[in-house]
Amino acid sequence: MKQIKSILILSLIIFSTWACTSEKEPLPDTTDCTNVLTIEATSEVASNCGQSDGGFTVAATGGSGNYTYQIASAGSQTSPVFENLAAGVYTVVATDSDLGCTAEIQLQVRNQDGVNATVATTESDCNVPGGTIQLTATDGVQPYEYKLDDGTFQASDNFTGIAPGSYMVTVRDANGCEVELQAQVGSTVVFASIRSLVQTNCAVSGCHNGSISPDFRNDATIIGRASRIQSRTSSRTMPPSSSGRSLSNEEIANIVCWVNDGAPGN
Repeated sequence: MKQIKSILILSLIIFSTWACTSEKEPLPDTTDCTNVLTIEATSEVASNCGQSDGGFTVAATGGSGNYTYQIASAGSQTSPVFENLAAGVYTVVATDSDLGCTAEIQLQVRNQDGVNATVATTESDCNVPGGTIQLTATDGVQPYEYKLDDGTFQASDNFTGIAPGSYMVTVRDANGCEVELQAQVGSTVVFASIRSLVQTNCAVSGCHNGSISPDFRNDATIIGRASRIQSRTSSRTMPPSSSGRSLSNEEIANIVCWVNDGAPGN
């Protein structure tokens, strides 16, 4: 009897060693936020050069009507009025406090008496930086100078060889007036390649192919668990070493880029 019990215990240990690691599937969110909220600007105030005296007012509609508003890393507020802002571009997020649905808008506080600018970008490969950031300056006094993040100012309004990511660009005119903008360089990764990586390595027999949750045969499941997929593949716990499968550094980088792009299902 003891010998049979020992064999059973050993079998369980072997099975747990080779079995695919799984996670408990969270309860589905039944709230459909599609087209629930909209947000728009109702007024804008330009800023004096070098001063934080500009701002704007927004209005959200839809949902329950109980909204909070937030820009960047600032705390949320119930007022739709934003004041004491320097010249630049800001992303405002409105949240329905009851439903949890969100809507966002990008608004620009212009320099009243100095340079203003717009930014355009092109995408980059995840492993070979090749994106561009193109700035267009207006107003103020020429010539203009341009800076990327904490670099030095340059005469060219174009930055090349840029990796996917978020960057801060600064434009300065001859009077020393500046404006800061955020530039988002996306990646060339498409969802089809991410789906193939996940399904080839994880949605296999005995591992996330319907027998173990979550089911990665489903596109919506892959997109919905994008952050978790990034975390586990980056730490190389998915696919598990016991599966005999592994992802290359380039494949992991593509997953990171896809998540940073917002995990689109294109």
